[in-house]
Amino acid sequence: MLPVSSRDPIVGVAGHIDHGKTTLVHALTGVDTDRLPEEKRRGITIELGFAPLDLPNGRRASVIDMPGHERFVGTMISGAVGIDVMLLVVAADEGVMPQTREHLAVAELLGIGRCIVALSKADRAGDELVEMARDDVRALLAGGPFEDAPCFAVSALRGTGLDALRGALATLTATPRDPTGGVLLPIDRAFVRKGFGVVVTGTLAAGTVRVGASLAGGPIGDDARLWPCVVRAIQAHGQSLEFAEAGTRVALNLADVDLATVSRGQWIVDPARASLTRAWDAEVVLLAASSRVFPRRSRHQLALGTHQVTATVTQLDGDALTPGARALCRVTADHPVFVRPDERMVLRGPRSLSTLGSTVGGLRVLRTETERPRDRAIALDRAQRARHGDPLERALVALEAAQLRGLAPQRLEARTGFRAAAPPASITALGPQRWVATAALEALEKKLLSAISAFHGRAPSERGVEPRALVSVGDVDSVNIALQRLVARGAVVRDEGVYARAGWRPRRDEDDPLLPALRAHLQRAGLAAPSLSALAAELKVDAGAPLLNALKRLCDRGDVVRVNSELYVDRAALKALEAQVIAWFDAHDTLDAQGYKTLTGQSRKWAIAYAEYFDNARVTLRHGDLRRLRR
Repeated sequence: MLPVSSRDPIVGVAGHIDHGKTTLVHALTGVDTDRLPEEKRRGITIELGFAPLDLPNGRRASVIDMPGHERFVGTMISGAVGIDVMLLVVAADEGVMPQTREHLAVAELLGIGRCIVALSKADRAGDELVEMARDDVRALLAGGPFEDAPCFAVSALRGTGLDALRGALATLTATPRDPTGGVLLPIDRAFVRKGFGVVVTGTLAAGTVRVGASLAGGPIGDDARLWPCVVRAIQAHGQSLEFAEAGTRVALNLADVDLATVSRGQWIVDPARASLTRAWDAEVVLLAASSRVFPRRSRHQLALGTHQVTATVTQLDGDALTPGARALCRVTADHPVFVRPDERMVLRGPRSLSTLGSTVGGLRVLRTETERPRDRAIALDRAQRARHGDPLERALVALEAAQLRGLAPQRLEARTGFRAAAPPASITALGPQRWVATAALEALEKKLLSAISAFHGRAPSERGVEPRALVSVGDVDSVNIALQRLVARGAVVRDEGVYARAGWRPRRDEDDPLLPALRAHLQRAGLAAPSLSALAAELKVDAGAPLLNALKRLCDRGDVVRVNSELYVDRAALKALEAQVIAWFDAHDTLDAQGYKTLTGQSRKWAIAYAEYFDNARVTLRHGDLRRLRR
């Protein structure tokens, strides 16, 4: 549970066009937030405006003046991201209008906690009109999260009701935010200030930004490039700060950045602790005012942070999304974006899809990065487990998807919000930068036990198996840690670098009836030893592991020599051939394949095998097709 923040609240001023929002902000703050010539000429707000508001309790709120025209709802959403309270302005002489409804819907979809209503232009309306407007607002808010919102009749021109409105704003506290996560700042404005360079502004969504911090901005393009930056200075309402925490309206002066690369809709992030993704799982809600049923897979404009992107929304728990319904969905954006667990976004589309302008619904992020599911049921299960918002459960879901690859602690925090100095019992560290789900490690242990048992079956005379022979089950680090855990539990024993099942006793030579039969057969064959397949047929044994293991035991004892993968020969016979080869050179300078056929009495295939064996044993030296004795 986060503590109540001591930072100043951020107030977003919303409402229908020409309902007096900018005039009210000017009356409250003394700042004219319409700074563009076109805004002055047309008399409407086009871009976001910002102003500080001194409150009666000595606090200073940040005010964001948001445009009311239906064409600029996307800009309004950019300003609404991160605000603590919506000041909904409704003209007393007009009452509730289309953008009043849409802006209210946006506030609810973004999870804004509080709302205050200002019935503006009260000086133009009589008492009867004011009460009618008040009833209109009450009907609009009824049954929603803001149905108890206070409502004040005000006049910006005469000052009526402004003190009461300031008093109500002074009673509000800022929404608790986590200042300990990675820095994430959606940029809502970027400009150059003479003598300082590039400045970006926004509401710090997460983390704590400090002067001198090395961060990154972006992304740019489909390859999601980021541009590096250093925070040269931080300001809030003209006051210089050494640091700023999540939930603060800030202006960052960035060093070594070209304004041409910076734009609204990008983010300033700590790249090691931010989740850049194109696909995530979310709980989607469709507004009851939506005029159509969406199929299982549909395309939407998605407003997240100060950014807008086209995305495909695919339902995981059904085949259609009806007005007013909730569903678990996979969201796939057309290009990479930064998202946070539990972040809220707005779904938009053509006006024909909703009676609330182009806003048709919203979503809450459950899993910030998702894998391509082989099974829809698996994807649905993981989304359902992440739905409840427990960071540890979300971490386990992410690690389950990552399997033994695991995740670094910072990446795990960025994806799930889970943060811990040391992993809990359900997570195991395979090194400082690799955490895996303990359940995945336990599954690996079962595979290792099966692999060790299978090895005992193939090699009954061996003491155990070397770890490198088990890497097909898992990588070196995971196998070593799993073996250590098995040894600690007593399921496996370690003996001079090899591992065996507890209680394993290797078969002694005298207990293996194949060894003496095989030894005698190779002694009788001499240099005419048969191939492995022929040997297995003659002894009536399996040509696989049993025969190879028996031959290996004879080689280890020194009774038999492996000439190549197909030829095993009695050592005494091979030693006698070596003496013959050396004696050959008393009368000859070279020895060829025909000479080997003469010495061994075997086929050319076996003669060449013996020749290559003595080359490798450094008895002879090959020159083309001829051999000479090494001196």
